[in-house]
Amino acid sequence: MSTGPARHDERRREAVRAAGLAGIEGISVEADRRRLSVLFFGRLPDRLDRHSFRVEGGRRGDGIRVVAVTAGPGHPDAPVNCLTLELDRPGDASTYRLRALGPGFDRCYDRLEFSFRQGDPEAPAPARGSGPLPSPPAPAVDYLAKDYASFRRLLLERLALTMPEWTERHASDLGVTLVELLAHVGDQLSYHQDAVATEAYLDTARLRTSVRRHARLVGYPMHDGCAARTFVCVETSRPLTLRPDDLAFTAFPPGRLPPTGASIPAELLTAGPHPVYRPLERRDIVLRPEHNLIDLWTWGGQECCLPAGTTRATLLDEPPPEHGGERPLRLAPGDVIVFEENRDPGTGAEAGRDPAHRQAVRLTKITESVDTLYGRRVLDVEWADEDALVLPLCVIGCRAPDGGAANSVVARGNTVLVEHGIENTWGAGARPERVEGPVERGRGPACPGPAAPRAARPFVAALRGAPVTWSAPYPRPADVSAGQSRQLLRLAARARERLEDLHRSGASPSAADRDFLETLFEAGHLGGAHDDEGPRPALAPLLARFDEYLAPKLRRLEALARRSRSGYLLDRADIGWELAQSWGQEAAWSIDPDNPALHGPACAALRPDPREALPAVRIRAEGTEGGTEAWTPRRDLLASGPRDRHVVGETDDEGRLGLRFGDGRTGAAPPPGRALLAVYRTGNGRAGNVGSEAVNRIASRSTPLDAVVRVRNPLPATGGTDPEPVAQVRLAAPRGPFRRLLRAVTAEDYQTLAAQHPGVQRAAATLRWTGSWYEADVALDAEGTSDLPRGLPEDVRLALHRFRRIGHDVVTGPAVRVPLDVALRVFVDPDHIAGHVRQALLRALRPGPQPGGGLGFFDPDLLTFGTPVRVGTLVAAVAAVPGVRHAEVTRLRRLHPVRSGGGSPGPDVPPSGVLRLSPLEIARLDGDSARPENGWLTLDLRGGR
Repeated sequence: MSTGPARHDERRREAVRAAGLAGIEGISVEADRRRLSVLFFGRLPDRLDRHSFRVEGGRRGDGIRVVAVTAGPGHPDAPVNCLTLELDRPGDASTYRLRALGPGFDRCYDRLEFSFRQGDPEAPAPARGSGPLPSPPAPAVDYLAKDYASFRRLLLERLALTMPEWTERHASDLGVTLVELLAHVGDQLSYHQDAVATEAYLDTARLRTSVRRHARLVGYPMHDGCAARTFVCVETSRPLTLRPDDLAFTAFPPGRLPPTGASIPAELLTAGPHPVYRPLERRDIVLRPEHNLIDLWTWGGQECCLPAGTTRATLLDEPPPEHGGERPLRLAPGDVIVFEENRDPGTGAEAGRDPAHRQAVRLTKITESVDTLYGRRVLDVEWADEDALVLPLCVIGCRAPDGGAANSVVARGNTVLVEHGIENTWGAGARPERVEGPVERGRGPACPGPAAPRAARPFVAALRGAPVTWSAPYPRPADVSAGQSRQLLRLAARARERLEDLHRSGASPSAADRDFLETLFEAGHLGGAHDDEGPRPALAPLLARFDEYLAPKLRRLEALARRSRSGYLLDRADIGWELAQSWGQEAAWSIDPDNPALHGPACAALRPDPREALPAVRIRAEGTEGGTEAWTPRRDLLASGPRDRHVVGETDDEGRLGLRFGDGRTGAAPPPGRALLAVYRTGNGRAGNVGSEAVNRIASRSTPLDAVVRVRNPLPATGGTDPEPVAQVRLAAPRGPFRRLLRAVTAEDYQTLAAQHPGVQRAAATLRWTGSWYEADVALDAEGTSDLPRGLPEDVRLALHRFRRIGHDVVTGPAVRVPLDVALRVFVDPDHIAGHVRQALLRALRPGPQPGGGLGFFDPDLLTFGTPVRVGTLVAAVAAVPGVRHAEVTRLRRLHPVRSGGGSPGPDVPPSGVLRLSPLEIARLDGDSARPENGWLTLDLRGGR
């Protein structure tokens, strides 16, 4: 029977409904192809079962039987006009027909064609009228609407189509209010969509936090500024011992100084815009009056000069006569003293002194001595090469205005390293800032019961104070590990020196000396060293066999020194106990990170790296004391474990610091439902870079400071850096990974990394096949000298070990120095004295600085690997000397030419005029008659007077 026009006749369908009959509306095939969901219109007859339906057709024609009929699509609450037919097997892709049997169905609507593969694009088209009715066309949407006004307009236009009878547009109408609320929410969602798309890329990101994280992904550490540092000298009238966390220094403007005294109440520090500085020392600060002003000893002369590059001086270890009594200096390695020009060397007036002639140095060695000629006690002090004087200091005895003697250059002790920033807990009634912790999900007044699992999203909190101080690590771990290595290597030498002093004195050993000997040597080696009479015979064998008796301890020292030299920080709680048992208690203190002798040179403390700075913040959970459950700042959480209490500080565009905690996987998350207490310092950037003599007041929260006479900073505060601009990061971050070499594969890589090591001026490297693997041979050229300092090759080798390619061995050593034999024939102008011209030629050619600036022609800092020596360049340097009319090179060759097979050493001057060297060779000519093996220079002067 045809089902064409009659199926879509609405009058026929209405007549079917009025007659109480039913018809098939549509058929839907389930995914398993064994169930049919049949939709009917009208009233279904009662008692329908599997015999009431039949499936006909199909390509095979074998028929599919209906085995069960249920109401609805598989559940009892389905509407009554929908039945689910279960079949005995699935059908194929051909067309089938479903027939409803019985008198309750209209003959025009009792059958309908369908296909078992209705979702397959290759299936035949279903019969007309099968499946759901087509949906009405979707309304037109303006995708350019992105703000509140456009969303409000779209909503009103849509309501005008769906609710034409509603025409109210007054702002107080409830419908208009709902429209405006929906437009507001849409505006916010649109903003978040745009922000996510904008902040997803480095070039388009606007938020500082987003730019910081993008730069971190490519290995570029964006910095948020750094606090300024300076050294403060405190003059006191009596000894004082102060805690560093109890002190603060400030720079009061000249018009706002307190009435009198160098100390002020702690409340005045926070009342004003003046910068405040806090000490960076970890140990107690000991102030002594004899360290206020220390005279330099000139060994009885009226004038003494400390040239640039000086690393040692002699201090007078006796107080001025007006102080009375004996108060010797108590300086120790690690103390910082400031050399400054106190008076004009010419006039002796304080007004004529040069404020630029000041420099701070950290003492590394102190030796007590006596000037036997004048009977004065002195101290010989030394400091590191990094702290070498950059300007010459002329020490001249002057006459002070009061008639007493005074030196033009003095040393200042009682020096404290301070950094810009003041804690938020400083002041009366100040307490740590309370930050609400993460909300405990699943609990509350309306949600009793156990807490739900914590979300994986990290908790972020913001601090109210700004700007928060960003402080570089002090001391730097690299400086501490390098200092530990130096101290370990000195332990054996110090023990030998003490043993020699005891043997030389011949006196009976004291209790401390006996403990030292028992700790150092075994009981069987001591013999009669404990005898009160004549210990010298027993100490002689200990000195002679020192290395033999202490061989295991010396090997252990070398192993520990190699470990610390590679950057590993030794712990006093672990290694210190071992050293105390082997070398005495002083050995344990020598590797303590709190030992100021390990804190590196003084100049490095004033040059903090802002990319290493971290926020000066301490976070702990409320209700915990003593540092438990405390979070420490880190640059990122990539290496943090689930139990590491680390937090990341990120400065936003308004200068506020946000704290990002871990999520329980990378970093521990703060406990939910508990508040956090934050102690932090405020003060950052260039605002702390004050000039010299600006810091003039000191304050303490608990200790009276009436003994403090004067507070001053001889050196200006430096190192204060503002946060890095976002625009600069966008330009520098993409190129950042290519500017840092983090691996060594080729010979050029080894050469570049070796040249970056401190103390190395240049380096050259080659890869050599040993027969089994490659060996990287690295030749080093030390800075300022032709000979490598002791320990530098090993330091460079350990530094290259972490960058080397797997399978490469690294061998470091000095460059191959090629001594030269150079002879010159020089014709002197008749108006000049030949002897003066000779001296000028020697100064121009020999290594060393020139009187008018520059370096000599053969200075090691000018010659590098493979640099050839050219006759033309040498003649030009000689001709530039006043008095030289003509110059010729008569001999230019190696001092010890290599002969192969008995051949001749070659011509005196290369035919090409160029003496070529191999890539690992450096020319050398010292011109020293005492050491002719380092190069020989012959001058043949003719003419002159």
